[in-house]
Amino acid sequence: MAKTAKKKKGNGEGTVYKTKSGYRGQIVVGTDDFGKPIRRSVTGKTVKEVNEKLTTIKNSVITGTYIAPNKITICELSRLMIEDDLNLNYIKEATYYRHIETLKRIEANSYLKNTPIQELSYAPIKDFLLSEISLSQSFIDKIYAMMQKTLKEAVKRKIIGENPIADLKKPKTSQKRDKVRALTTEEEVRLYKVLTTEDVNYSHQMLLSMLTGMRMGEINALKTEDINLRMRTISVSKTMARGLKGEAFVSKSAKTENGNRVIQISATVMPLIKEILSCCSEEEEYLFLSNGSFINTSQVNMQFQRVVEKYDILDKTVKGKVSLHSLRHTFATRCIEAGMQPKVLQHILGHSDIKITLNTYCDAFENFQNENIAKTDEYFADMGINFDSTKPEKAVS
Repeated sequence: MAKTAKKKKGNGEGTVYKTKSGYRGQIVVGTDDFGKPIRRSVTGKTVKEVNEKLTTIKNSVITGTYIAPNKITICELSRLMIEDDLNLNYIKEATYYRHIETLKRIEANSYLKNTPIQELSYAPIKDFLLSEISLSQSFIDKIYAMMQKTLKEAVKRKIIGENPIADLKKPKTSQKRDKVRALTTEEEVRLYKVLTTEDVNYSHQMLLSMLTGMRMGEINALKTEDINLRMRTISVSKTMARGLKGEAFVSKSAKTENGNRVIQISATVMPLIKEILSCCSEEEEYLFLSNGSFINTSQVNMQFQRVVEKYDILDKTVKGKVSLHSLRHTFATRCIEAGMQPKVLQHILGHSDIKITLNTYCDAFENFQNENIAKTDEYFADMGINFDSTKPEKAVS
């Protein structure tokens, strides 16, 4: 006689079965028109994972937010997946808000918002994505990725048999993309003089970004305890994020895993750090506040744009877009020009992969390489190794 799968009770939330690939759980979510129970199944690698999923479903049934698989839309399933990821600690709060902002764009389309997943078809979804090509490429990427992920999940949950847009290519933006550039040395000196001599809001944050390469969100989230003058270090472990209503709040962790780092305070930056600390009262926990409220990156960016225009900072002959993020690019570029090794720069900037550092600043690295090759040529020439001078002259006929 064949052995039957052993059943376990999932903390009273449903029945959990052992399967070949892991565990499967079932829970009653309602009754049909004939009074028969409607069961929902979930799978997982461990009993704990299955129980967590069953608890999430039970809570949605209790609160009235549960949606039957045959009626659920792509927007509703996306929201459930985002909520699950947050509740199960797969994503951080700041990431949750970014996903919700992306979802809002999908929800704005009446077809996607109201049509059950089983009734979705290729052509209307393609038309929706094509209607979004005026957005930035990064936003298009997020919308496309969210829709693909949700429909793959719908297949996994057996809501649909196949993903209707599995073969749909991701559209490209119609926006003309200007690469964010670093300030030239002349522009940087002009900006430095303005920020240190004129009364400019957020000047300390701008200077700190330009001279340390820190992201503005990281700077605005700094606490006084993050500064260690004795060790001459700044601990970066948080970032400023935006909620659904645009309000600023401090995320519990840095932007990325490698964003958590300790950077050295250079001799150039030390006077600035001491000046910033002197502006803080003893009872203040954070370095940068505006009337007791947090400061978001957008506020600093608007001020930065006003400053560069008012004081004629930029050289109009230099191509490329200049934004607040240019200050971070400027620091990285100066480091490369000074001969800093890519791996060291990667740590200071908090990049998760050396490829990000190399790809982002490839132009600066290439220029630095060319300059060093030219210096090497001069060195060889001083040694007497110069093929041009050793070539015999051709005889004149």
